[in-house]
Amino acid sequence: MRYKIKIWQRILLFTVIYICVLTLPWWLSVVALVGLSIFVPNYIEVLFFGFLFDTIYSLKHTGLIVATIFLIAVLFVKSRIRT
Repeated sequence: MRYKIKIWQRILLFTVIYICVLTLPWWLSVVALVGLSIFVPNYIEVLFFGFLFDTIYSLKHTGLIVATIFLIAVLFVKSRIRT
């Protein structure tokens, strides 16, 4: 189920997820990001949040690498699923 998102809705989602990343535990933020990357078309903001996770929690650049691989996998699977 894909939703058409308007620009103001994307900005609102970005703001809400940004606050979640900064205040909630990392695993709740990851669950929210996974849900958004599945339901929102081309949710590329997940790369920014991967970089933010990498900056906050990681010693090496593993968060950004995992976010990039996850985004590529989700886009690949979305293109293969019939709607």
